[in-house]
Amino acid sequence: MFAAAISKCRRDLKLSQESFAELTDMSTSYISLLERGQRNLTVFAASRIADAYGMKLSDFVALAETYGSGG
Repeated sequence: MFAAAISKCRRDLKLSQESFAELTDMSTSYISLLERGQRNLTVFAASRIADAYGMKLSDFVALAETYGSGG
């Protein structure tokens, strides 16, 4: 559910994985792995991602939950 939320929000902002990685101070390969669901998201990384989207962490988690329930 987090993989879909990360990818959709990044695309909605029209950011490449490289640009998003720079914005979050994470590596491009880590962002790619997160988006493919091949790495587990830490709370710290989720917080950085939420900040990059201009959201509170709780709002990002709620968004991700909608993807987990098929929304």
